[in-house]
Amino acid sequence: MFDFLRRSQHTPPIAAISAALGSNGLPPGMDPATLVVLQQRGSYSSRKVKYFRVYDPVRAEERRVQVRAFADLDSHPELVLISGHMEQDGSVALTRREATPKAAATPARSQASREGHADDEQIVFPGAVS
Repeated sequence: MFDFLRRSQHTPPIAAISAALGSNGLPPGMDPATLVVLQQRGSYSSRKVKYFRVYDPVRAEERRVQVRAFADLDSHPELVLISGHMEQDGSVALTRREATPKAAATPARSQASREGHADDEQIVFPGAVS
């Protein structure tokens, strides 16, 4: 009778997210059918959107992380394979993941030889008398 009071349940266009996953590339051996999509309503540039995160439940279980809601992945960004938002028209925008900086090797330091630069004290300490 009061059907207008019911909220319509919109399921995410999984096909659009799958297409975005396929074009973005997945790690080798990962099947998109086994992945889980979590959503959260929000806004982007004053537009209503649905934010999504895609993760592999097998990897989460291996790390003993229980993921029940979108925010559960905040403290485990390494589990998120892809994220982004969905516009109301169904278009998908992916969020680029920042590349994890690799540990750069610190070059070994050694004392510089000043033998060939007897006059450098005048440059470093102008007006100093030798």
